[in-house]
Amino acid sequence: MKKLAFTIAAALFAAQSCNMKQSVDFIGHNGVVYTVDSSFSVVEAFAIKDGLFVETGSNEEILSKYKSKNTCDFNGNAVYPGFNDTHCHTYLTGIDLISVDLRNASSFEQILERLQKAAAENPEASCIVGNGWDQNLWEKKQFPDNGKLSELFPDIPIVLNRIDLHAIIVNRAAIEKAGLSEQDKNIDPLKALTENGRFTGVFLEDMCDRISDAVISYTPADIRRIFSIAQQECLKYGLTSVCEPGIDLLALKVLDSMASEGKIKLRMDVWATPTEEFKASHTQPYRNGNIQVGTIKLFRDGALGSRGALLLKDYSDDKGNCGISMESLDSFRAQCQWAYDHGFRVATHCIGDRANREALDIYGEILKGKNDLAWRIEHAQIVEKEDLAKFGQFSIIPSVQPTHCTSDMLWAGERLGERIKNAYAYKELLGQSGWIPSGTDAPIESCNPVYTFFAAVYRKNLDFVPEGGFQMENSLTKEEALRSMTIWAAKSTKEEQIKGSIEAGKYADFTVTDKDLMTAPEKEIPSIKVVATYIGGEKVYSLVP
Repeated sequence: MKKLAFTIAAALFAAQSCNMKQSVDFIGHNGVVYTVDSSFSVVEAFAIKDGLFVETGSNEEILSKYKSKNTCDFNGNAVYPGFNDTHCHTYLTGIDLISVDLRNASSFEQILERLQKAAAENPEASCIVGNGWDQNLWEKKQFPDNGKLSELFPDIPIVLNRIDLHAIIVNRAAIEKAGLSEQDKNIDPLKALTENGRFTGVFLEDMCDRISDAVISYTPADIRRIFSIAQQECLKYGLTSVCEPGIDLLALKVLDSMASEGKIKLRMDVWATPTEEFKASHTQPYRNGNIQVGTIKLFRDGALGSRGALLLKDYSDDKGNCGISMESLDSFRAQCQWAYDHGFRVATHCIGDRANREALDIYGEILKGKNDLAWRIEHAQIVEKEDLAKFGQFSIIPSVQPTHCTSDMLWAGERLGERIKNAYAYKELLGQSGWIPSGTDAPIESCNPVYTFFAAVYRKNLDFVPEGGFQMENSLTKEEALRSMTIWAAKSTKEEQIKGSIEAGKYADFTVTDKDLMTAPEKEIPSIKVVATYIGGEKVYSLVP
C-alpha cells in the first residue's frame, strides 16, 4: 500500500513538475552549439519563443525548465548563429543561376561550344547571357575578340560577363542593339577596347551596364523569380542574413514589395545605387519586414583581374596602365556628403591601393574621427601599410571576401609584383579595430560560407593549393573566421544587439552542419554540408525534405 502511495505521489510530482515548465515554441538539444557570445561559449541546448532565443544551457538545464511541442535532437551536430554574408549580390546570383555557366572554361573555344549548346536548347531566346569566363585560365591569358562569336550568332545579342562582373564580351548584334559606334568620341577608350578602329567586343566597368541595360530587360515578374531563386540558394548554404551590395531602383521596388508580402525570409541589408531618382525618393533610411535600406554603394575602381583596379603605380604586367577611376573625387565626395547628411551609411568598392587611399581620405574628411556610423570599404584588397591605420582612426570597416584571395593568388603577383605583400591582409586589417566582417561577393564566388571559412583560415583554394597556404601571416583563426561571418557581420550593419550570436533576446537564427567547422580536419572542411537553416525559429531549409 505504501509502495502504491509512493508511486502515485511520484507520478503526481512528475506531472506537476511538467506543468511548472515554461512553454516555448521550440527546443533544440543534444548539439554542439557555438553561441559566439563574448566568451565564445559552447552549450548543448536552447529554447526559443516568439522568434527569439529565450535561454541557452546544458541539455538538463533546458529540458528541465522548458517544454514544447516542437523539439529537435541535433544528434551531436554542430550549431552556429545563422551565417551572414556581408557582400552577397542576391539579385546577380539569381541572374547567374538562370544564365549560361562559363566558369572554368579552359579556352574561348570552349565558351563558344557552351553557347551553341545553350542556343540549341533555347531556340526561342531573344538574347543569351553567360557568366563566369576568366581569361587567366586560358593558355593565352588575353581578352578575346568577338569575331567568331559574331559569326556564330549574327542576329541574336550575346552578353558574356567576366567572372568579376567588371568586363564583358559581346557580339556585333549586341553592340548594334546598344546603339554604340566606334565614331562616338564620348566613349572612353579605356572601357571599350578596339583593334584596327573596330570594337573587339570587350567592354569594361560602366560600359558593361550601358550595354546590358540596352540589351537585356527583366520585368518585375522576372525580378521576383530572380530574387526567389537567389534566396533559396542562400538558405541552402546556411545563410540567414546577407548584405545586398547595390541594386537599382526597379529591383529595390520589387524587393520592397516582396518584403511587404512576407516573401523575403532572409534578413537583408540592402544597398542602393545612389542615382538622382533614388535620392529624390529616399531621403532617409527605412526598414520594411526583413529588409533594411540604409546604405549607398559607391565605386572607386574596377577589378584586378581585368586590370581595372586603381593603383598608385603601373601594373607590373601592363606598363602605362594604373587602372580605372570610376568617378571624379569631387563627385565621390559629394555622394559621401549626401549620405552623411541624410543618415545613410556608405560602402565603397575599393580594390587597388590608390582606390583605397582615396576613399579612406575622403571618408576621413567627412567622419573627422572615431564614430559609430559603420561606413565601409568593400574588398580592401590592396592597402599600403601607411594607409592601414586610417581604418581604425575613422572607425571604417574593412569588409573582405576570403575566397577572392584564394581565387586571385595564382595570378595576382603578375599584376602587382612586390605589392602583393600588401594584398589580402586580413589579419592586419582585423588589427585596426579588433574585428572584421567577411562575405563572398557571390556570384563572383560561391555564396557557400563554408568556403569563406576555409579560405580565411587555411588560405588555400579547393584543390588545397598552395601547400602551406598563401601569405599565412594574414590568415584568421577559426574563432575569428566564425565571428567574421556571424557576430562581426551583424556588427557591420549595426545589428549586433539583435542577431549574430545565440543569446537570450536575439533573433533565433541558426545553422546546423553535418560536421563541425571548428574541429573537422582541414581536408574535410570544404565538403561540410548544411543540414538545416532556421530563421526566427522557423526551419527555412532542410537537407533532408
